Amino acid sequence: MSGTRATGRRPRAARAPAERPAQILDAAARVLLRDGVDATIDGIAAEAGLGKGTVYEYFGSKAQVFTALRNRCNEQILAAGATAVSTAPDAPALDRVRRFVAGMFEFGVANAALVALLFHEAGIEEPDELGPIRASLLDLVESGVRAGELAVEDPAFTVEFLLHGLHGVMETALAAGTAAGPLLDRLDGVLVALLDPVHPVA
Repeated sequence: MSGTRATGRRPRAARAPAERPAQILDAAARVLLRDGVDATIDGIAAEAGLGKGTVYEYFGSKAQVFTALRNRCNEQILAAGATAVSTAPDAPALDRVRRFVAGMFEFGVANAALVALLFHEAGIEEPDELGPIRASLLDLVESGVRAGELAVEDPAFTVEFLLHGLHGVMETALAAGTAAGPLLDRLDGVLVALLDPVHPVA
């Protein structure tokens, strides 16, 4: 007599191989939120509806999965900032920087649990993982300097200082469950002081 044994695995999804990394990362995010850093490759494979061997074809270890998740999260944070800027591309330079920072923070707050796990508890560090965000922020500041709107003598150093400050504040705020609005209000004075707008935006 034969029977069906429950495995806890989702039904296998018919997805093209090119879509598998995203499928695995989506599953890993759900498992990470459910199980925390004790998440396993077995659990991720089951959640994705894939065999464990298939997961290992794309990611050699749990650490590699977490690293890929962090990288994807940074890309999403950057995209959120860029989208916020795109809503008013002709705004004054200081306002574009404000929008960029606000977009990043709002994404972080909306995904606070996952961001906290990936950046506080996973124990994964990538060299210069903030590079793309730094480049976008530097471009905003340098364009403001060229337009004569921002009086910043050393844009690269100013952006480096600002970026690491923002990163630290964001991590602390997300861990504490701080809302984005009040925090952005407090940060605004810092942005004005560092970027020294020639014609301050109200």
